[in-house]
Amino acid sequence: MKRYLLQLAFLNLLIVGFCMISVAQTYSLTVNNGYGSGNYSAGDTVDIWCNAIPSAQVFDHWAGDVSSLESQDEWHTKLLMPAQNISVSANFRTIGTINIQHESIMGRDTLKEVYSYFPPHFKGVIFCFHGSGGAAANWITLLDYRQFLHDAVADTFAFIITEAEEITKQTDFDSDGKLRWATLPYDSATNVDLANIKILMDTFRLRGITNGATKYYAVGMSNGGNFSPEVATLFGWSAAVSYCAQSSQLLMNMTQVPIQWCMAKYDNHPNVGPQGNADALADHNTLASRSICTNYFLQDHSPVYPERFMRDGNINSTLAGHLFTELQNNHLMDSDYYMLYASDTVFARILATPFSYPYFISLPAAEKIFMSTQVDAMYAAHQFFSDYNKRTLHFFDAPCDTSWLPNDVREINESTADFSVYPNPTANVLQVQLNENLSGENILLLDITGRILARVPITAKEQQLSVAALPAGIYLLKVKNTTRKVVKN
Repeated sequence: MKRYLLQLAFLNLLIVGFCMISVAQTYSLTVNNGYGSGNYSAGDTVDIWCNAIPSAQVFDHWAGDVSSLESQDEWHTKLLMPAQNISVSANFRTIGTINIQHESIMGRDTLKEVYSYFPPHFKGVIFCFHGSGGAAANWITLLDYRQFLHDAVADTFAFIITEAEEITKQTDFDSDGKLRWATLPYDSATNVDLANIKILMDTFRLRGITNGATKYYAVGMSNGGNFSPEVATLFGWSAAVSYCAQSSQLLMNMTQVPIQWCMAKYDNHPNVGPQGNADALADHNTLASRSICTNYFLQDHSPVYPERFMRDGNINSTLAGHLFTELQNNHLMDSDYYMLYASDTVFARILATPFSYPYFISLPAAEKIFMSTQVDAMYAAHQFFSDYNKRTLHFFDAPCDTSWLPNDVREINESTADFSVYPNPTANVLQVQLNENLSGENILLLDITGRILARVPITAKEQQLSVAALPAGIYLLKVKNTTRKVVKN
């Protein structure tokens, strides 16, 4: 009997121990004046956001237990959950009303729509460029664009916004099927878009608002992102930032302008997509190899929360909850609340079965557009996003400062290496030919998101790397701070 009781006690201890092991320890995250609160395991990566930003204010910073945050300055950021309960709070700052000047200014051939604002004692002027089919008004009417302008003014930047000549005339001059900025020819005498930018610079200087010492910057989305480095290079501006667009390697080999890329991980634009993300990373590395200050960011997807749909102030909490439930009930997000599709697919499904989306169908047209931008931003599709506003503005302030960047992007100061890769494309083996002895370094094989797939120690100037087991697609080889694009057939 005694032996039986001892065995029973031992069995109970095993059961209790097993239960203690099988139930993972979680810790609470409290997000004040924002969302993302919950219970998480230590080591979990968690997205947090501030609440809808009040009128005449901007997001300022996160306070509280901020040591594990990726950024204390961005309204949306990530944190690595520590093994303790933590609390963070979103803080806003009042900037007052921004009275944007809207006027028509004569360009080279036509009157141009121009929006501008010059705060007192501004430190520089940002030219903002729309994407294909867009217009100057996008920067005023669409929330994430407008939030960038507010953040820029809070950082004492002025801004000027205009539109491409093809948009003004509603004419596809180069017959490429799109109304967009002309990137060629590369001069301000024959390229009407470049001529118009020069005229605007001259106009505000003649008005006495700017002068010969004024610093200029460029930021653009999609085709405007492709145009930004070009116009900044031609006119010798201080820096340029491209959202969701790669540049040309020819320009990267000649420019002296610091350039930052803000790309979207699941970009679905036919002229960008995975190939464009890889090309932009190669552009970044070309500049780094030439000792030109540069950054590259890849925006990842983020989970859906009802509060996301309340950002523009026109959707209340009840309606936001219904919109969230419609997306969920119609299987447009996964079990972790990530969007499964970009907005074009989502809208196609809504149009196919509108009776399944009564709350979305009832939205005004402007709110439908707003919803599409939020879906694409959460999915990390081809859409301007305000998640990196402070990083972009800091890049304008100090292009060569990498001390504030997350550890995984502080690579600009690394030394470079010269190597070649062949055959490219290949189905099986890559030959890596190094032009110097780099024994002790590593060859890194990465996917286009920057995720390391293999780390091969360098033991000779010529080495083989098998890619036979990889799916067909685009990959990257990196040695020190030099990256080469490779294609697996």
